[in-house]
Amino acid sequence: MNKEELDLLKKVEELTARLNESLGARTRPFIIRYPVIFALIVVVGVTLMSQGIKGLLFEIPFLNNSPLVMFLFGILILLITGTLYKKLDK
Repeated sequence: MNKEELDLLKKVEELTARLNESLGARTRPFIIRYPVIFALIVVVGVTLMSQGIKGLLFEIPFLNNSPLVMFLFGILILLITGTLYKKLDK
């Protein structure tokens, strides 16, 4: 990684941290007061995102016709991201 990419990554991390701080102050009382509703909202959001990704994958004919290829592609992605995580962790 060159210096520009690292600087961009640092800026994104700082922006995310500021966003979490500002939104956290507003949402924390809601989460404390209504934890079950918040959990349901999170579950619905994750489910919708998962189903959306699933729908997009089934639009690709090559993946839709071969579940084994989809499985192997998923394993490859997990291996690549695991390797990347180990490199970034150092």
